[in-house]
Amino acid sequence: MGLFGRTRFLDPDVEDWCLETWAWLMANLGGMARLRQASLVLATREFFPPTEAQGHERALYVFERVKSLMGLEEWPARLEPFARPQVQRVGPLALIQTGGTANGTFRVENGEAVIGYASDLVGDPRHMIATFSHELAHYLLGSIRGAIPGGNELHELATELTVAHAGFGVFGANKAFHFEQQQDAFAQGWRSSRSGYFSERTWAFALALFTTLRGGEIPHGQLKPSIAELARKAERYLKRNEDLVASLRAID
Repeated sequence: MGLFGRTRFLDPDVEDWCLETWAWLMANLGGMARLRQASLVLATREFFPPTEAQGHERALYVFERVKSLMGLEEWPARLEPFARPQVQRVGPLALIQTGGTANGTFRVENGEAVIGYASDLVGDPRHMIATFSHELAHYLLGSIRGAIPGGNELHELATELTVAHAGFGVFGANKAFHFEQQQDAFAQGWRSSRSGYFSERTWAFALALFTTLRGGEIPHGQLKPSIAELARKAERYLKRNEDLVASLRAID
């Protein structure tokens, strides 16, 4: 307890939104029954067996694994690569080349989801998994009727929370940060428009919601050290404040 009441893990408005939106996701996507069957997906052979595929075929293999692990095997979707221009920036020590567009895109055509991905991601499977899970989370959100808590202008933030709800929070958290300074309560001062919208602390809270409700814990070494420590703190916070998740446990 703080001097004047319970100290919140996140800014109160952000934390309340996360809890409300997580409840909304559970009410529309299968409740505790689905969450109990979900896995915390990790970068291991158990979830992503080795493949000899290269190029776009490798991306297709990863995409189908992500779809399956998200429970979307039967949902119509196709994958399209795109080449993004390389933007040159002068860094403090050298000339840096970075991709100039988003990692992924999402649209629906004739009832089929079309997921675009930057073809240079093929050499970075973890980043590719984070991208596919984010774009497929758009697909999941699109299946829910009714406005997102806080309004549809929070769609991208709700998409990040959906990634964690679907079990892919480790990938989202680890690959979210190519920092640009912003003024945003959810990013708490920092955000990358290309690779994520949540701060490390908000990702930690979302991961802790998943593990607290699902059971289990995040295996050592799967998260960047800074996020791993925050996630442990978030788990302890939720255990001390069971009232925050009690209503979530009641959603079937």
